[in-house]
Formats: sequence, structure tokens, C-alpha cells
Amino acid sequence: MKLYRIEFELKSPLVTPLKGDTIWGHFAWGIANHEGDEGIAKFIEDCKKETPSFVVSSAFPHGYICKQMYEPSERTESLNANSYAEIKKRKKQKYEKASDYLDTKAKDSGKPEEVFKKDLHMHNSISRVSGTVNEGSLYAVEELWSKEKIFDLYVLSDYSKERILEIAGWAFENGFGADSSTGKGAIKLHDNIEEVAPKKQRKKYMALAPFIVPDMNKIEKLRADIFVRSGKIGGAFVSSLAPWKKSVVLYDEGAVFESNQKIEYIGTLLSNIHADKRIVQSALAPVIPIE
Repeated sequence: MKLYRIEFELKSPLVTPLKGDTIWGHFAWGIANHEGDEGIAKFIEDCKKETPSFVVSSAFPHGYICKQMYEPSERTESLNANSYAEIKKRKKQKYEKASDYLDTKAKDSGKPEEVFKKDLHMHNSISRVSGTVNEGSLYAVEELWSKEKIFDLYVLSDYSKERILEIAGWAFENGFGADSSTGKGAIKLHDNIEEVAPKKQRKKYMALAPFIVPDMNKIEKLRADIFVRSGKIGGAFVSSLAPWKKSVVLYDEGAVFESNQKIEYIGTLLSNIHADKRIVQSALAPVIPIE
């Protein structure tokens, strides 16, 4: 398989973060909408293989990837005010330069800082019976406003470049995530695609998307944050009486581990996460070797 970088432009605020497992779901729905049951069934079977055909990262500001989880270090020296301020600044950084790890033409902005600003947007609750506003039923939705407009997405696949761009266009044609019907998550895909490769080969790896570890015997020295994914089904299933998928615990992007085998991805596609057996959850991540 080959690792590719594609670009897109964010044209509006987001409600749903640009996580790899959610992005994979958008690719799946795009294929289902354009190629029907046979197309999506084949795509899912391709991703269930021992070597999945399509693994996607989370999205990162142009020229950057996620920050690796560094080993904690013991500090024996006393810190002055400037040293402490520098440590706090580094902790706030969420991203690292992609060019430090990958041979890529993507140019960073030199400011790997907090990209998204959170803001609360008030909504009225609508009664499904009367179709009118429920009295005293205001609620807040957290929106993510980005300082950056261009984002990079990394795709590990044996598909052709043309096929990747085609299904990427389908994935984002109706917006991304929650409230896309009201203009949130508007994305414009760029038509350029770049094959990238790791600069060095090491036994230490970093994951570029959320994932699970099917076999802990194949890796060691895992350092990672975890979060609980309580996903909802979408698309043609929105009217289901059971909209929630089973909750799963995922390791987050930026996780670091070691492996004696040369690997390109980690994780698997999860089945049996809903009463409808057709529904799956991505827990796959591309990985890159790091120092």
C-alpha cells in the first residue's frame, strides 16, 4: 500500500471534530450513496481484510501532523520563569511539522498552535408533535472555528489516486459531521494528491487516527490517551428506533508504540456494534515511524 496526502479547504465552522474514524464513516456513506449496496459491501469487505485496502487519518492543519505523546522526563533542575513559560507553550502545541517525519511538499505556517477556537451557539428545541418551539428549551451546541483554512488528510491505500480523489469528493459533498444540513462542516476538496513516505525507518511508530489494538502481543511500550466513542448512525438510518451504536474505547491519534515488525497501520474494523449487522465502526489508523 501507499501513503497519500490530500488537501481540503474548510469553508465553515465545525460541530464534529475531524477525527479519522468519523472521516472514514463519511467515505463509507459517500460510496453507499453513489454505488449502492454492492459498492459499500465491497468497500467494507476490502477494509476487513488482513491488510485493509483503505485506512484514513484524522485531518491536520496544512503542513502538520498530530503531536506525538512524548515520554515523561524527570526534571532535576530548578526552573526560572522563562523556562516554565516555554514548557507551558510546548504543552499547548497540538501539532508537529509533517516535514520532520515525511517527505512531503506541504509547507507549514511556522505556527503549530491551537487551531480551533470553541464557541457556544444557542438552539431552540422543536417539538416533533406540534412542529413548534418547546417553551424554555434552549440548548447550546459547541462550535469549532478554525484559524486555518487548509487541512491535510493522509490515506493509506492500494486504490489508485483517481479512485481516492473520487471517493473523497463523495465523502465531503454534503458537508461533514453534525449540523451539516445547516451549513456546518462545509468542505471544498482540492484536486491534488501527493504520495508521501517516511523519512526514516524505526521500530517506534505514531498513529495518525483513533484505533484499537487487536493483539497487544504485537506491540510494546504503548503510550496513548483514550476516549470513549459513543457514535450515532446516520444517512439512511437516521430514522432508526436505535440510533446509537455501542460505545467503544479508542486510543487517540498521537499514540506512540514500538513493534519489531515493519507496519503501516494499526487497528481493525469493528463489527457487531449495532443491532443492524451491516453497520461497522472504524478503529484503524495509518502509522508512521518516528525517532
